[in-house]
Amino acid sequence: MNFITPIPASALASKKFLQILASVATVGLVEPVAVIEDSNHAGSFRVLDGRLRVEALRRLNRDDAPCMTATDDESYTYNRHISRLTPVQDARMIARAIEHGVSRERIATVLGISKNTVRQKAVMLDGICREAQALLADKNCPGKTFSALKSMRPPRQVEAAELMCGQGNFASTFARAILAATPPELLEPTRYKRKTGDLGEQLAHLERELASLQSQVGMIEESYGVNHLHLSVAASYVSTLMANEVIAQWLIEQYPEYSSQFQTIANEADSAHEPRRPIKLPFRRRAPASRVPT
Repeated sequence: MNFITPIPASALASKKFLQILASVATVGLVEPVAVIEDSNHAGSFRVLDGRLRVEALRRLNRDDAPCMTATDDESYTYNRHISRLTPVQDARMIARAIEHGVSRERIATVLGISKNTVRQKAVMLDGICREAQALLADKNCPGKTFSALKSMRPPRQVEAAELMCGQGNFASTFARAILAATPPELLEPTRYKRKTGDLGEQLAHLERELASLQSQVGMIEESYGVNHLHLSVAASYVSTLMANEVIAQWLIEQYPEYSSQFQTIANEADSAHEPRRPIKLPFRRRAPASRVPT
């Protein structure tokens, strides 16, 4: 098998490659390699997806690997279906593996992480209610965020999780700001003891967090107009292409799944340029008062 492009030296020295190397050495190859037949060399294949896995096999002196033969020379399909584990899913996986008798040392070796990290992830969700776990299951929350949530009672944990999801901010600083604003009756006394006289410090912390959020909102507002313009131009271009009967028919015959999506974009772009219908007011315009002849 041959690579489409050489692997950069930085990728081979990355933490991700070291984890793949440790995983392949311990449990073997889990995900098959995607390859396509090389038209210029009979009997040869080029790697579309999984170059780091192949390099790990080469370094371990492995001669074969399970592969999937692709029919199209593109790697977008495989990358689009990749679903990385979130911290919640990662913690659940490690906790269940330990419950089934897998040692922490083996887990650390397979994942390429330290034993201390395995220990921390195994207990990361302890003290977090199921409702809050469900809300944050597909979010990229750091471990310190869960440490702040553990100091709250379950109802407050759910409120905090909903607030973080609504704001799209899962940083530990934001979680600690929510913790500082939590009423005493919603705190876990065994985990969090609020110091007397630190109200000023808490308010200052909330002000800093609010300023940070306002800065993030400003950055998003600045990029919104440019992104909207780019999308409008792209949608208009797609609409122009789909208006061409030859191109539209070719897409229907060759790529029907793409054709339907392009047609949807074209229809939405055309409807956006249609003139708006006049709004009928629920009352009649008052006629001007007639003058009484003198």
